[in-house]
Amino acid sequence: MLDMGYAAYQQTAVEGKAAGADVHKLVLMLFDGFLDELERAVGHINAKKFDRKAQSVERLLRILGGLEASLDREHGGELAENMAQLYQHCGQSLVQASFRNDISYLDSVKTVMTNLQQGWKGLGSLN
Repeated sequence: MLDMGYAAYQQTAVEGKAAGADVHKLVLMLFDGFLDELERAVGHINAKKFDRKAQSVERLLRILGGLEASLDREHGGELAENMAQLYQHCGQSLVQASFRNDISYLDSVKTVMTNLQQGWKGLGSLN
């Protein structure tokens, strides 16, 4: 029961932040949430909590879908296409990690997403 209350609190906090955020902050929130959830997925695989792992992987794939949907492919050109390919690579690695219960597939995902998060933070400091 406590888990449900905490989850509701987290959801409310995230929705509150998102309501007042600009696009840059929203994308940064997606990166932050992704990396937090990725750590949980690693923990679930290591603890052999496969039902929770599946839930984490589902959340991660939804976040990747949100990031990919936010790309402006019409005006983003090669950069948007490269970002889409990175997101697809991460999605495929997540599925492999989940299927095989092997966290080694998540190393490149963490590296890619951390680098993108840091780059996105850097863009914010230019404004």
